[in-house]
Amino acid sequence: MKITLVIATITSLLSTASFANSLFSLENLERERAALLNAQLDSSLDLAQRQQKVQNIYRRLVDIERMVLRDDRVTSSNSALAQNAFNKYELTFLVHSSAEKSQPPMSHWLSEVHLTTKSILSAKAGHR
Repeated sequence: MKITLVIATITSLLSTASFANSLFSLENLERERAALLNAQLDSSLDLAQRQQKVQNIYRRLVDIERMVLRDDRVTSSNSALAQNAFNKYELTFLVHSSAEKSQPPMSHWLSEVHLTTKSILSAKAGHR
């Protein structure tokens, strides 16, 4: 009886650790996508610096998106993070979906979040 309890406890601990690790690639994808958008919007960078930084992030993001799409642990996960990521494919897999639509990633992102030049220019700066 005690051996069964010990085995069950060890098994549950190991399965919890592997589940926590199973979404690591998806979390990395989200961090890298945020870095890409941050680099695109960083006003402290000049054009050459921005292009270099975006190009480096873009290459990593392509690889990470492929890894996540091929990771069976992520695609079969029932977690809210994974479900939300695949429900919002156009935003989660920004590089792939922008390539499918033949748009730069930033233009694609802006269109997916429904930001237009007109809405940006009509916005007022202020505190909420």
